[in-house]
Amino acid sequence: MNQPVRPGDIPGDIDNSNNQRYTARLSIGHDPKQAMNVVLDTGSTDLWLDPEEGMKADFHDTGVAHQITYGGGSSINGSIGQTEVFISGYTIPKQAFINVTQNRGLDACRSSGICGLVGLGFDAPDRGIQAALTKGGLDGPAIGKSVLYNIFDAHPELPRHFGLSLSRIGDDAPGAKEASLAIGAYDPNYSNVQVMPKFPVFPPGGLSWHILGKNAQVNGKDIEWPINDYKTPAGHHKIGLDSGTTNMLVPPHVREAIYSKIPGAALARDSKIRNSHWSADSDVWVVPCNTPVNFTVVFGHDDSDKPEDGYVPYHIHPLDMTDMRIVEGPDGKAYTICVGTMTNGGSISNGSTDALFGASFMRNVYTVFSFGDKSNTTAPSIQMLSKTNSADWAAEDFAATRGPKYLGSTKNAPELWPNQVIQLFDGKAPAMTGPVVVGAGAEPPRPGPVSAGFKSTAALADSSSSSLSASDPGLGKLAPAILGLLAANLLVGIVLERSPSSGTSAVTGLWGTRISRPFIHRC
Repeated sequence: MNQPVRPGDIPGDIDNSNNQRYTARLSIGHDPKQAMNVVLDTGSTDLWLDPEEGMKADFHDTGVAHQITYGGGSSINGSIGQTEVFISGYTIPKQAFINVTQNRGLDACRSSGICGLVGLGFDAPDRGIQAALTKGGLDGPAIGKSVLYNIFDAHPELPRHFGLSLSRIGDDAPGAKEASLAIGAYDPNYSNVQVMPKFPVFPPGGLSWHILGKNAQVNGKDIEWPINDYKTPAGHHKIGLDSGTTNMLVPPHVREAIYSKIPGAALARDSKIRNSHWSADSDVWVVPCNTPVNFTVVFGHDDSDKPEDGYVPYHIHPLDMTDMRIVEGPDGKAYTICVGTMTNGGSISNGSTDALFGASFMRNVYTVFSFGDKSNTTAPSIQMLSKTNSADWAAEDFAATRGPKYLGSTKNAPELWPNQVIQLFDGKAPAMTGPVVVGAGAEPPRPGPVSAGFKSTAALADSSSSSLSASDPGLGKLAPAILGLLAANLLVGIVLERSPSSGTSAVTGLWGTRISRPFIHRC
C-alpha cells in the first residue's frame, strides 16, 4: 500500500492549550469534510468526537451505544460510528469512533476549541469500542481498531512506536516551546533518545503505559515512598505516563513528603484555596513563589548484566512543580499565590499504581512509546530523553522566567507568606510546614530586582532552614495566569469503559503506537 500524502486541510501542528491540554488536528469524512482539534491521550485507546455543531461529515452509525468514564468522574456517552479519518498524514478509510451525544465534565468544544480525544494506548478485544461492537453482534476486533493500530496495520513497514514532545508555555528556554508527534519516527531534535535505556512496560504483558521507577529526591535527598502493591519489585514504584492528565498524581503522603521539604511551604487541609489541578481532596500546598522545587525521579529496572546502566534520573523543572496565579481573598483584595501542582490521585494512585505522571512531567522528557513488534518477540517499552538536564540550570531558568512575571503580578496583587495565606483564607494555622523561614514576619515580601530573591539548588540543599527572609527583595513570578480547566475535566488519563448493554466496567489501559517518518508535527 502506498503511503498517503498529507491532506491539504491538515496543518499538522500540535497545539498547547495553557499547559493543560495537547491537541492534534484531525479531519473526518469526505463529503463534506470536518476538521477539529483532539486531545492526544496516552492514557486511553479509543477515539471520540464532540464537535460544537454536531457531526456534519458523512459517517456510518453502527447503532451500538458506548460510554467512557474517566478517573476524575467525567464521562462521555454516544453511539459508535465509522468514518474516513485524516490524521498525521494518514488516511484511515473506516475508523471507529464514538459520536458523542452526552458530555459530562470534559472539555466543551464551544468554550475550549477542543472537540474530541484520540487515544494512544493499547488495543484489546475485550474492552472499549472493540468489546462494545462485539457485544452488539459485530466483529469488534476487525472494525473497532484504534487510530494507531489502523495506521500500523496498513503500513507494516513502520516501526510500531511514536515519539511525543510537549511544550511549556511561558518559558523561553531552548526546546521549551517545541511540541511534536512522530509516528514510526523520531523528532530529529531528540534523535539521541535511541541510545537511552528501554524501560519495559510493567507488568510484562500489561496494556497500559506503566514502567518502573526506582526512587525520588527533593533537593538531592531521597523521600519516603512506600509501594502500593506487593507485586511491584522491592524498592521500585509502578508509574504511569499519561499525556491526557495535566499534572502528577500521587498518594497524599508522597505529596506531603515532597512539599514539606520546601522552605516556607505550608499545607492547608480542606482548604478554601483551590488547587490549580484536579485532586481527590481539597488539601493545598502553598509555596513561596521564589523558591524552586527541585524534584528528581529515577526510572529503571534490574533486568540487565549491569543493573546500574538501567537507572536514569530525570529532573522536573521547578516551573512544573508550582503554579502561580492571582486570587481574591475573603477581604476583597487581590493576592499573588503559588501552589503545588502535585495532587492527591485518590484511587488512581492508591491501587496497583503508585503514581500517574501527566503533562507536567512529560514536558521534561522526549518520550518514545514502543508497542514492540506484532509477533510479540520484542516487548513494549518506553524510552525517555531528558529535556531538563540539570537541576541548577532549571533553577536559573525558573528565576529568569518567573521573576519578571512575578514583579508584574505583585504590583497590584502582593504575595503573603504561605502561613499567612492559609490564615487569611481558612482562618487556621497550617497543618504542616516546610523548614522554617528566617524572618518571616507580618510584612509580605517586597519585589526587587529580577530574580534577586530566587533560591539556587545549592542554597536549598545546604540548609534545612530557609534561605528566604522577609526582607528578601523580590520573590518571584508569574503574570496573572488564572488557570481554568479545573476539577474533573483536567483528568482524562485512566478510564473506566462501559457498554450500556453490559452494565459492567473494566479499567482500560493505554496503548502505544509508532508513527510515520515524514510527518513530525511541531508547533
